[in-house]
Amino acid sequence: MEKVKKQAYNLGMAIAMIIGVVIGSGIYFKADDILKFTGGHVGLGILVLVLGSLSVTFGSLSLSELAQRNSGSGGLSSYFEVYVNPGLAAALGFFTAYLYFPTVIAIVAWVAGIYTCLFLGIDASLEEQVLLGALYVTCFGALNIYSRYLGGYFQTLSTMIKVIPLLLIGFLGLFNQAPLPALPATVILIEPHPVGLGWMAGLVPLAFAFEGWTAVANIAPEIKNPKKNLARAFIIGPMTILGVYLLFFYGMNKILGPTFIMSTGDEAITYAGSQLFGAGIGKLLLFVVLLSVLGVVNGLILATMRLPQAFAEKGWIESPAMAKLNLKYQLSIPAALSVIGVTLLYLLIHYLVQKWNLLPGSDISEITLVFNNVSLNLLHLAVLKLYLKGITTNKLTGLVAPVLAMVGSMMILIGSLTHHLVRVAAFQIFCLLFCSLGYWLYRKSNLN
Repeated sequence: MEKVKKQAYNLGMAIAMIIGVVIGSGIYFKADDILKFTGGHVGLGILVLVLGSLSVTFGSLSLSELAQRNSGSGGLSSYFEVYVNPGLAAALGFFTAYLYFPTVIAIVAWVAGIYTCLFLGIDASLEEQVLLGALYVTCFGALNIYSRYLGGYFQTLSTMIKVIPLLLIGFLGLFNQAPLPALPATVILIEPHPVGLGWMAGLVPLAFAFEGWTAVANIAPEIKNPKKNLARAFIIGPMTILGVYLLFFYGMNKILGPTFIMSTGDEAITYAGSQLFGAGIGKLLLFVVLLSVLGVVNGLILATMRLPQAFAEKGWIESPAMAKLNLKYQLSIPAALSVIGVTLLYLLIHYLVQKWNLLPGSDISEITLVFNNVSLNLLHLAVLKLYLKGITTNKLTGLVAPVLAMVGSMMILIGSLTHHLVRVAAFQIFCLLFCSLGYWLYRKSNLN
């Protein structure tokens, strides 16, 4: 059976995948959250951004060592297979394809539904928001099955559009000399205040703003010159994201000031746009945010729907139908549909969780975020072993990066446990059980 995957994506698309998946709606509305956790201290807020990015920026530098040596199908699971253990790779691969990425896609699609209603001026119910989210998942799933080129083009376009306002606010904020705006009379004043070590809890919601950067590894076989370009994308993409985040955060504070941002909350971005460009910019910014969110949905669907086919081809999942590559569409239709179906199921579960307030102040995507971050430490340890054996000689990517990446992920774990010990512990146990199911399927497939 012919199973040739044509290499359709270049370095620019790989970088756009990382930036487009990571930068969504979150960063536009994280400035106030960061400042609230740090008590309005801008310098400490910058520290939180840097520490929160350690597992991503240094994690990407670390994984670039593995990307140079491995461009197989299956995303990061192929790294686990070669450098850790095939059984563990199958377990974590199952977790990634059917729990981690689909829950994130479900939540982001729901957010896209919310912003669509806001942009259209519709006061939508939770049911309508979720239905819109389901429509987006279905449409982008169909788009990426029908044409990976169209999905790739949308990813690149949405990435370019979403970064423009972040850079504008950041750069204009650097040189802003105008006085800080007066707080609207209807807004409750929140002054800077001491928080002690409470700022560490800010690392948990911030982690969501950096999630999804590993998705580009899922399309490795379809990237031109994958070993070189994937490694480059792992370095350029996350470093660019951190730079844009820091520039935007500092620019926002220069334009509005920490007191104004904390007091106005999520509406701060609209006030910043009005301060710089006039009142009519609010609607345009909302449209850009919507495109940003849709870019995340598209990118994650594009990457995730390729995973089950790779797993079935390796024999981790016993499914000849999933293993068969459709040469016209360059993916497995049953595998792609299984991802779409599971994502829609999680949207339904999310609806029930929100409807009955089963996770106060949280959502189902947080179930997997910390576990995924911690599991990557196994790959960083593998990179460290390669360096200690002299197989890789670059001190930054082989020694410094994996160590700092592991420190960053452990800080996120500690911060999450201090924030809600019982809930986070329960989430980790659930993820372990889900991985156990993946391992059972692997054993069942390999014993037959």
